Amino acid sequence: MISCLQIATLEKEKVLEELQKVKQTKMQVISGNEGTLEFATKKTVQNSNAFEIHTHQMMSDITDTILRRSSIDKGRSGKSQTVTFNINDSESSIDPASVSPIASKSKGLKMESSSYKIQGLRGRISIKKLIKTKMITQEIALKLQTGLITMEEIEASLAPFVGKPSSIAGVYMESSKKKLSFLDAVSEGLLSRTYAIEFLEAQAATGYIIDPMTGEGYSPSDAFEKGIITEDLKDKISDAYKAVSGFPHAGKILSVFQAMEERILDRHRGKAIIETQIATGGLIHPLIGSRVPMDCGLEQGLVNQSTLQSLYDPVSNPKDFHYPDTGQKAYYSELLRICVYDVNGGVYLLPFGDQHLFTLSPSSKHRISVINTSNGAQMSAYEAFKAGHVDKRTYLFLSRQESEWQEITIMDSSRNLLHILTDPKTGRQLSIENALSLKILQTEELSSYRSGQLSISEFADLLISRRVVFKVSNGPVAGLWDVSLKKRLPVFKGHQLNLVDRLTALRLLEAQACTGGICDPASGERVLITEALHRGLLDEGFARQIQQCEQAYYGIIHPQNGKTLTVAQAMQENLFPKDVAVRCLEFQLATGGLINPESQERVSLEDGIQNCLIDKATAAHLQHYNSHLKCITCPKTKRKMSFKEALEKSVFDSHTGFVLLEVTKPHSTGNTSFQYFWTYRHF
Repeated sequence: MISCLQIATLEKEKVLEELQKVKQTKMQVISGNEGTLEFATKKTVQNSNAFEIHTHQMMSDITDTILRRSSIDKGRSGKSQTVTFNINDSESSIDPASVSPIASKSKGLKMESSSYKIQGLRGRISIKKLIKTKMITQEIALKLQTGLITMEEIEASLAPFVGKPSSIAGVYMESSKKKLSFLDAVSEGLLSRTYAIEFLEAQAATGYIIDPMTGEGYSPSDAFEKGIITEDLKDKISDAYKAVSGFPHAGKILSVFQAMEERILDRHRGKAIIETQIATGGLIHPLIGSRVPMDCGLEQGLVNQSTLQSLYDPVSNPKDFHYPDTGQKAYYSELLRICVYDVNGGVYLLPFGDQHLFTLSPSSKHRISVINTSNGAQMSAYEAFKAGHVDKRTYLFLSRQESEWQEITIMDSSRNLLHILTDPKTGRQLSIENALSLKILQTEELSSYRSGQLSISEFADLLISRRVVFKVSNGPVAGLWDVSLKKRLPVFKGHQLNLVDRLTALRLLEAQACTGGICDPASGERVLITEALHRGLLDEGFARQIQQCEQAYYGIIHPQNGKTLTVAQAMQENLFPKDVAVRCLEFQLATGGLINPESQERVSLEDGIQNCLIDKATAAHLQHYNSHLKCITCPKTKRKMSFKEALEKSVFDSHTGFVLLEVTKPHSTGNTSFQYFWTYRHF
C-alpha cells in the first residue's frame, strides 16, 4: 500500500512538472514581447493569454485538491480554521522542503528562494505568511514563482501596509521652527509628561518608537539602548508594543481585538489602540507584523463591524489623547489632521504654539502641511508633491487629512446633468463641466482621471491650483465658516446645526436675496430662490419669508401701469412693506450701493436721489449707519450688530471670493464618523 508520504511526494513531483511546463509555455508566449505586467491593476500582457489560461486551469486543480484535503483535515479534527495562532508558529515551524503545496491548506505554495520576503514592521515577512494572512493570493505567489511578476511589484502593491506608519513622531515649535522629541518637550517644560507618554505608547502600538531627528524606528528595547526613551518607561512602552507583536495567552498570540474579547486587555484601552492603528495606516496583524486591508482584518477577526462603528462614539469610546497646548481631549485621527510632515527626517510632527500657522482657514486654498526643519520652508501637500519633496503615498495621506473628495452627479433645476467634485470635510465643490468651459481643465487630463491615472485628490488639487479667485465685490455674507470643523456652511445649514439663531439666518438670507441671489458657499454660485430650494439651501418656510426680498433686487411691478419700481419707490406707494423695504435698502447700501432693478447696477445715494430711485427722507436715514438695525446676533459673542458690522467681521474665502461669518459651537465634539467610512473604503 502506498503511504501518505509517498502520495505527497508524487503530488509534489506532479506540481513541479506542471510548473516546469508553465515556465516553458511562458517563454514561448512572451518571446520577443517587451511589455511589462501591471501588477497593481492586475492587467496582463496581451500576448500572455495562453499562459494565463494554463495558469488558471492549474490553479483550479490545485485549489480543488486543497479544498478536498481541507475537508478531510477538518473532519479529522472537528475544528475549522481559527484566526489565532500558536506562539511557536514561526518561519522555523514551516519546513519548505517537506511541505507539499497541495497537502496543506495553510502553508501555501513552496517558495524555493529565501529572497521571497518583504520588509515589515518587525523584520522580514515571508510569502508563506502573506498567503496565510491573505495579503496575497496563491495565484499571485504562483506568478512570482514562475517569474511572471517580480518581488518589487509585490512590494509596491503592499507598500501602504508594510510602509512606515503615519504616527506622530514629535513636536514642531512654530516660533523657532524646530522639532523636539516628546521627552525633550517635557524637559523644556512645554509638554506634560503624561501627554508625552500617551504619544510614545501610540508610536509603540503602531509599529515602533520613532526618533524624530532621523526618522528611524526602533523597538522599545532598541529605543532604550539609543537613549530615546528612559528606563522608567521601558516596561510601559514594551507593554504597548504588544499591539504589534501580539498578546501571549493560553499558548496563542492574540491581536488587540482578540485580547479585548478574552478580557486580558481593557476594552477602552483596546479601542483606543485600534483607532490609533487605523488612523496611522491600518490594523496590525501580529502574525506578520504588518498592517492589513480592512476587509482582511474583518475576515480574520482582527476587528468586527460593531467595534469599528463605535470607534468615534464619545460614549462607548471616549477620546484618549490630548491637544498638548490646550489639554482638550481628542482622538488620534483628530490630532493627525493638524500635524505637519517634516521632509527632513520624513516624520509627522504636532505643531505647538499660539500662531496656528498650519490650521486650515478660508483665506488659503490649502493648509500648510509640509515643512523642512533644515531651512524653515513651508508648503501645502500638493505643492510639496509637485516639487518632489514627498512621495505620492505621503501626499495622499496628507490630502485625506484635509479633504475627502468624492464625485457626485446632480441635475440642476433645468435638468442639466452635472459632475461635481465635493468635499464634505471643507464644504467645497468643483464642477467638472465648469472647469472644462473655463479651459482650466483639458480633456486629456479628464481622461487620465477617468482611467485612474490621476487620483481624485490630485484631480481636485489640479483644478484648485488653476482657479483664479478674486474677492466678490458688492457681495453679502455668503455663508458661515465653522471654526471648530474648518468647514464652510450655507446659512440655512448653520441654522439647522444650531450655529446661528433663526432670526439671524433669516436676515442673512434676506440680504443675499435682495443683492443678487442666494449664495452657495460650496460652489461660489448665486441662484434664485427656486434653485436654492432645489439645492437644499433653503426650506419652504425661509423661501416664503424672503420672497419679497428677491423682488427688491429684480424690481416690483406696479399693478396698474406695469412699471418696474425700486424697493424705495414701491415703499412710497405702499406696494411694499416698509420694514422689509428699509432692511433691503440697508443691505444693498452696506454691500456697495442701491440697486437699479432695470439694470441691476449699483448706484450711490446721491445718484439714487438724482434719478428719483429713492426719496430724500429715506436716503437721509440710510446715510447714518449708526441708525441701521442691529438685526444680527454674533454667533461667537452673542452681541447684537448691524449687517454692515457683520460684513466687517466676516473673513474672505479663497475658494469662492465670498466672505463668511465665523461661527463655532463651544466644546463641540464634531462629527467624526467619516473616519470609519473613509477607512473602510481605502483599506
